[in-house]
Amino acid sequence: MELPKKTVERLSQYRRLLLKYQYLEKPFIFSRDLARMLNINPVHVRRDMMLLGFSGSHARGYDVKKLVKEVSMKLECHILKNACIVGFGHLGRAVLDMFAGGGTPVNIAALFDTSPKAINQTFEGIKCYSMDKMEQVIADNHIKLAILTSPADDVEKVKDLLVACGITGIMNMTSQPLDLPEGVHLEEFDLKTLLIKLSYFSKA
Repeated sequence: MELPKKTVERLSQYRRLLLKYQYLEKPFIFSRDLARMLNINPVHVRRDMMLLGFSGSHARGYDVKKLVKEVSMKLECHILKNACIVGFGHLGRAVLDMFAGGGTPVNIAALFDTSPKAINQTFEGIKCYSMDKMEQVIADNHIKLAILTSPADDVEKVKDLLVACGITGIMNMTSQPLDLPEGVHLEEFDLKTLLIKLSYFSKA
């Protein structure tokens, strides 16, 4: 059964948080405490656990080690998927730094850019290629995911190229909305919109 998108997002949050708690002497946690730490409704936590098929003890709560293992298996965190970053400016470099610490089932296998200063250089052990090498590099490295950080003017052309290369999932970190064909999953991450939302809801 395919999990709802929001459930997948929360399961990922649970896993990231609980990885810190699994080595405690008595690693158990109640749904209400998990909800409080993530600032979500305890009802959502219990519903997510039901969808996961995971139950806890009324006296002690959920076994953290078992829960981390169950969530990891459900989210296929044991299957490493190769990804590329397209557009290696300041944002692209920040994304690479974020992935350098590990903790996700995503492996950055290639970088793409148009700048002569970046092309053929290696960053964090990963080579940056010219855009015209995209088809060959994506095929050679079995890349299925792309993180798009290129300038907004280039997004449509780059998107079409990625789809033609067989990319099945794109995280769009540009301000340009994307329309993708069926079978290609899209995640939009617009930092400016998030900051406007943050400013609005944090007003005095």
